[in-house]
Amino acid sequence: MDSLLRPLLESPPALVYLVCGTLIFLETALLPGIVLPTLSSLLLMGFLAGRGTLDLPLALTVAIGAAVAGDQIAFLEGRRLGPRLRTMRIGRRFGRDRWDRVERAVARYGVPAVIAGRCLAGVRTVLPRVAGAAEMPYRRFVPGSVCAAVLWACAELFLGHAGAWING
Repeated sequence: MDSLLRPLLESPPALVYLVCGTLIFLETALLPGIVLPTLSSLLLMGFLAGRGTLDLPLALTVAIGAAVAGDQIAFLEGRRLGPRLRTMRIGRRFGRDRWDRVERAVARYGVPAVIAGRCLAGVRTVLPRVAGAAEMPYRRFVPGSVCAAVLWACAELFLGHAGAWING
């Protein structure tokens, strides 16, 4: 998957923002998005910002906006489909035990589970749906989603940015 991002190293900045933002959005907006290389996208954007190709504040805005937007779509899908998500093909592939663990975490911890789930590959795709299906109040989900996106995007972008500085 990382080889898919390699051509972006020489692409115009607007294309990099668009492609990386779309990957980040689709990871949570679409359940099959679980396989998309979002970590690589964030690291690449941070690296390119460190090289001066991208603007770091704009890259951060794109990443946070895309993550939050994807979470909202996934939450609404969970609210609409509810427990049926488990029985859908991709839901079955995620596994019953994982669904159960995510459901228990959302029920027990609420917003902190939303924040922690953003940092776990695979879980970040499913957790907004589980929160929606579990009828977590939307007014509680949104601040958790935004906080999680900010922490996640900052950590990954700054790691990529540091990589550019080290390779400098």
